[in-house]
Amino acid sequence: MLTSKQNQQIKLLKKIQTKKGRQRFGAYLIEGPHLVAMAIQLSMPIQMIYSTPNAWDDSYASYDYEEISEEIAHYLSDTGHSQGVFATLPLNEAPLPNWQSLEEPLILLDAIQDPGNLGTIIRTADALGYRYVILGKGTVDLYNDKVLRSMQGSHFRLQIISADLTQLIPELQQSGYQIAATALDSQAVPLPELTFKQSKWGVMFGNEGNGIHSSLLNMADKTCYIPMSGDAESFNVAIAAAITMYQLGLS
Repeated sequence: MLTSKQNQQIKLLKKIQTKKGRQRFGAYLIEGPHLVAMAIQLSMPIQMIYSTPNAWDDSYASYDYEEISEEIAHYLSDTGHSQGVFATLPLNEAPLPNWQSLEEPLILLDAIQDPGNLGTIIRTADALGYRYVILGKGTVDLYNDKVLRSMQGSHFRLQIISADLTQLIPELQQSGYQIAATALDSQAVPLPELTFKQSKWGVMFGNEGNGIHSSLLNMADKTCYIPMSGDAESFNVAIAAAITMYQLGLS
């Protein structure tokens, strides 16, 4: 049983709880029986499972595992209320698909900085049947512990790609994609009136405080907004994304 914070494995686990450590070692840490069970169910490449005796499940026996003390579990937990089980997995950067042959909707995110917002958008995309999410520059790290908690395992099922949107959008358009941006400008149409000529389309959402960067906004083929009947100034970006994805899925 691992009981010391000075143990080399425990030190490594603490390191990969930071972005710098994840990039250095090419791995990340998930926490909780739900996420670990989902990783097992979806045959994700689990490297190691760490479990307290109380959290042990027989399904873990098929993997390399280490027993850890309750104290170490609390030390590793990012919530302060450890559920007793963790697993390490390799970072998984989805490769760029062949945009010419792909005919699936795309969700493009420009500098989404709040971990809860990013995780919620990805989880909602998964729930509504979207498969491709593209993370632009300035977007919070996908493997941030709060993002992982918000996604609830949806990243296991989706193709999540990091890209420079200023370079990618023209490439998508040359491949037949139409890109819509959520913005309130003179050309914007109400979301229910947004249509695309073909099945190759994407919709872009922007930073919580500043919206979509002007250079990206200028690249969009069309813009749309969500009509509001109340007095609030705007929607939270995760809520706006959920409404938009749902509406476009219907149409």
